[in-house]
Amino acid sequence: MRTMAPTPFLTILSLLALICGQSTSLAEEIPVCGEVNPNGNTIDLTEPVTPGPFHDLTLDEMRQLRTFLENDPEIRAAKFGSESVSSSYIYMAELFPPSKKETLKYLDSKGPQPPRQARVMMFRGDKQPPVVEEYSCGPLPNVKKCKLFQQTGRRNPVEFSLRPVSDMEFVAVYDLLFSVEDTIKQLLVESYDATFCQDTVTDCITFNYIPVGTGLLGDINKRRMWMFAMYNVPYYANHPVDLGFFMNLDGSDESKWSIEKIWYAGQLYATVDELMEGYNADRIPKLKLTRPVDNSTLFSSLYQRGEPVPEKPQRAPLQVEPDGKRYSVKDRQVKYLDWTFNFRMSALTGPALYDVRFKGERIAYELSLAEISVFYSGAVPLSQITNYVDSGVLLGSHSKALVPGGDCPVHSTLVNQSFWSQKTGEPSAFDATFCLFEQNNNYPLRRHLSYEVGEGSFYGGLLDSVLTLRSALVIGNYDYIIDFIFHHNGVAEARLMSTGHIQTSFYTDKERPYGFQIEENITGGVHHHMAHFKVDLDVGGTSNRFESLDFVMEQVKLTQDPSVTYHQTRFVSNLKRTETKSFIDYNFRTPKYLVVHNNNKRTKFGEIKAYRVQMNGMSYNLLPKDIGNEKTIPWARHQLVVTKHKDNEQWSSSNFGMFDGLKPVADFTKFYADDENIVDQDLVLWISAGMHHIPHTEDFPVTPTVGNHLSFFLLPYNYFPECPSMGSRDAMYIKHIDPLDHSKGVFVNRNGNSRDQCITPKVTLEEDLSKNPDQVLETNRESFIL
Repeated sequence: MRTMAPTPFLTILSLLALICGQSTSLAEEIPVCGEVNPNGNTIDLTEPVTPGPFHDLTLDEMRQLRTFLENDPEIRAAKFGSESVSSSYIYMAELFPPSKKETLKYLDSKGPQPPRQARVMMFRGDKQPPVVEEYSCGPLPNVKKCKLFQQTGRRNPVEFSLRPVSDMEFVAVYDLLFSVEDTIKQLLVESYDATFCQDTVTDCITFNYIPVGTGLLGDINKRRMWMFAMYNVPYYANHPVDLGFFMNLDGSDESKWSIEKIWYAGQLYATVDELMEGYNADRIPKLKLTRPVDNSTLFSSLYQRGEPVPEKPQRAPLQVEPDGKRYSVKDRQVKYLDWTFNFRMSALTGPALYDVRFKGERIAYELSLAEISVFYSGAVPLSQITNYVDSGVLLGSHSKALVPGGDCPVHSTLVNQSFWSQKTGEPSAFDATFCLFEQNNNYPLRRHLSYEVGEGSFYGGLLDSVLTLRSALVIGNYDYIIDFIFHHNGVAEARLMSTGHIQTSFYTDKERPYGFQIEENITGGVHHHMAHFKVDLDVGGTSNRFESLDFVMEQVKLTQDPSVTYHQTRFVSNLKRTETKSFIDYNFRTPKYLVVHNNNKRTKFGEIKAYRVQMNGMSYNLLPKDIGNEKTIPWARHQLVVTKHKDNEQWSSSNFGMFDGLKPVADFTKFYADDENIVDQDLVLWISAGMHHIPHTEDFPVTPTVGNHLSFFLLPYNYFPECPSMGSRDAMYIKHIDPLDHSKGVFVNRNGNSRDQCITPKVTLEEDLSKNPDQVLETNRESFIL
């Protein structure tokens, strides 16, 4: 073992520790992070006066659109405050992306910018029969016309029974629940020591809603929903009480809605009267639960508890930006070193990137989340019929309140976002829908050490610093963190991490095959998380091919001794000629590379100049095809499908998916049913990922993200003549000062970068929240307790 004298670098770190912990007199001698920005990068988060083709609707556009919808004689949207289930009700509005062909003319050929359009979903409870209508409205901001848009394989209007759940519906549902409370009050008090949450939000019972897909009902015009009771303590999904109400919500006349069945203590009852007659006569099983108390010892709370680690307060490491930010943001376009991209947040489908370029060349036209689904299993109704298709609750609108130091590094740029609000007359604005940050992954992107003289005596290395655009979609109990990550070597990465509270059910012996008992009266049921991504690659243009490089085993004779048989691996190129031949169903025994390239643009050696798709986190959907609600998630049948780009095949799923299992509004199989040619075409890759989850005790209070990463990479493959990170100033090269006299020591080349350290910038979260607490927790908006 060698011993070494302290280096100047270590001395600086020691000095930093002294300054941060004790001294203030020396602080002025060390530069403060971010004071110097030699490249002039700027952060401009203001809304543009003239937004580009990918920018989400601005506040002005939303306001003018609402005015148009309220005054249009055909649509007759109800004014704010007068909406009801039976009215013409604006459910949502967002950007309707323009056609790719027209947008590329604008981006690449100086053509006119395509007119901006809005996508509007209207609940037409005022029509007979009631329906849901989807419109394209434009041009923005001065809307002149709204028309029903039509897409191949997607019907419009849509049956009213399939509409996503809205605030207006919940008003009526809760009124119906409250109407039976007096009848069952004795049962509630004796069984649960609590009543329904009405005038209070503590020491009471709230509800979790479970849509029932029409694939289980067998009738597309039926609308059914379970409302399951939970104790309203953090977090309610972890405190089921084995009580539920099966709601008949057919039609738009709320007076005709009813409670069809009641679940109590492991049994089903046809009416409230039947339940109470049996209860009062002691003819049925009864429950007697202890109401949980919201305190720091409650297993499902996020209060710190247990032995503090470390023993005394000591802050975690922080990363710094010693010369300021190395990225710029303006009009939702990001420029980072050799990367540029535009980003937005679709209320329906979540985060999306457009016109992703590296070194000025477009790699992808679109890179976006398409859908998230979770299918549960169990013996009781709560777990048995829970088939979530999460765009049904507006995925993107649930990304808000990212917390610096908790969700993102403290030096992140927080990006605000406005959504069409169902709760207020004005659009809802959130201050932290995205966070954008650069960080050092603290592992080498590349490195090599030739230590010995005979090997050359040099070192070259580069730590992997990346830019990350992050959002966190909070879908009820689950939190999905979506990252788009950009590396110095032309690699783009998409990653989904799941965390949050698990959904639980009341434990019985019948539930044991579907999950462990992990707390008193609580089962964590098995479920399958599935995510779908859209990747519109343009590698060297829009004329692309999709190939797999298949690894195969061959038997050969050794060159030096032909009498010896030898086995080795080679690869063969497998061009996928049609859409149905593109399916990738992961098989451990058939390894392969997946590449996309332009056949007319080759390397100087005549080889393919491609981008490779590497998928991690693949899982197999065990559900049989077209049975039950599986029909609403056919995109989960294959890990990868490649289709020919069509403007009318923008969305692989729909936010009707919670209910439309019998006859899906969006049927992804129709994208490839015509089995079109995909050789030298504009291609779209549809990537699915997933993981099965059997909850365990360490999932309390929330599921950790560690081990729950789903990702895919877009990697240059013969695309550049060498690794493009060779131009990075972040790299270091170390060599002897004098190759002939090693005693003179070594020289460290930092490519012009300073080695100076700096003080970590002050964390301002507490100060920011004192001015605007609504940035993290809702304080000024009315909401239901769901």
